[in-house]
Amino acid sequence: MNNKWLVLSIVCIGIFMSTLDSSILNIANPTIAAEFAVSIDTVQWVVTSYMVAITATLLLFGRLGDRVGGNKVYTAGFLLFAMGSWLCSISPSLEFLALSRVFQGIGASMLMATGIGIVSNTFPAGERGKALGLTGTVVGIGSMAGPSLGGVLVTSFGWPTIFLINVPIGVLGFMLGWKYLPAETCGDGRHPFDFTGLVLFLSAVISSVVLLSRLQQFSTWLLLIPLGLFAGFYLLEKQVEHPLLDLALLRIPRVACGNIQAACAYLSQTFPVFLLPFYFEKILHLLPSQSGLFMTVIPAAQAITAPLAGSLSDRIGSARLVSVAFVLMGSAHLALSTLSPNSSSWHIGTGLLLLGIGNGMFGSPNSSSIFAAIPRERASYMGGVIATVRNLSYAMGFASAASIFTCLFQTHASHHLPFADAFTRSLATTYRVAATVALLGFLTSLRPAEGASRLPQNPVSPSS
Repeated sequence: MNNKWLVLSIVCIGIFMSTLDSSILNIANPTIAAEFAVSIDTVQWVVTSYMVAITATLLLFGRLGDRVGGNKVYTAGFLLFAMGSWLCSISPSLEFLALSRVFQGIGASMLMATGIGIVSNTFPAGERGKALGLTGTVVGIGSMAGPSLGGVLVTSFGWPTIFLINVPIGVLGFMLGWKYLPAETCGDGRHPFDFTGLVLFLSAVISSVVLLSRLQQFSTWLLLIPLGLFAGFYLLEKQVEHPLLDLALLRIPRVACGNIQAACAYLSQTFPVFLLPFYFEKILHLLPSQSGLFMTVIPAAQAITAPLAGSLSDRIGSARLVSVAFVLMGSAHLALSTLSPNSSSWHIGTGLLLLGIGNGMFGSPNSSSIFAAIPRERASYMGGVIATVRNLSYAMGFASAASIFTCLFQTHASHHLPFADAFTRSLATTYRVAATVALLGFLTSLRPAEGASRLPQNPVSPSS
């Protein structure tokens, strides 16, 4: 316990590095597309390949963390992320860059799958929410620093430098993690990995993201393919002796509700993040630097709110904070759904501020509630589950937002509406969909008050 703040600092290095990388890339995408002479749809695979790699492997590394120790997986993740970043920086083609991003995503997955569990096990119950809240602040700082830092690096030194800056950070994190991260209690290492389940899950994730992002080009009936794969994955996990997906943990009501709420929150959050920059530049005719300042409101509000919400959840519990967070997120979507071609900065800023506060109020109380309901030795695995839900929801959210907006815009444009009117009407309906998703999350939060801080008194067996 004497080094708990050092442990938190090491975990925060990994969180900052991966968050900074994601937010910087949004600024560099146009430059990368121009250099490799590819379209916007094609360059998006630089983002998609990274997200799919993370989502598809988080459960695997969460399970590995329980077997060999989350500290070992987290430390190795630093090294792989740094190596992947270096490969990205020397990419001679878009295909090489996308493949390097997969390698980088595997390293990020190792960090995401075990980092929260390490923090949860290091801090006592009375300080867990505060510590998790500080990790939320780091996420906000990384998100805020990315756009401005990325603009400077791309403009002054070229896009490869946005990946090169990760190399020294990753090496530093590896050395600190190797020396200072505490060894963790490991489970039985004799159990085999569920590779069949992993292949089914990977296939389901890839097919769902690809089809959702290309919904205009394929029949909606093809969505039955990923649904069938997810169903097959679930049925397999019920039968195998040592499944990749621990259904016993998911039967704990607080764990199940917490992950459903996370899916609703993270999916709805992506709608404004993806679509608002287009509104700023195409409708309000703002410069990218100006739209970047607007988008900074969300992570800034989140960085301030997250530690406060984490500390408050230690005292009053998580349920009420999560409910309020969904109300704020839903209100933000409804406020943004009323944007017009002449909306004021105050109108836009209010919606973004509500969303940022709601985001910050949700994350740490939600995670703290889930971890309080599981045995300590399953923390690495549950960290992987939470991160999988978050990244899968992000991937689904970006794809869904693009598809819904495009369908609506094409319909309005076919009725010969002016471009600005067709755009804002499509935006309004899309944000109402996001508000509906937030409402579903709010309804799941209306449950009885929380009981004991850690419900199961005995370890939950994966095969129970």
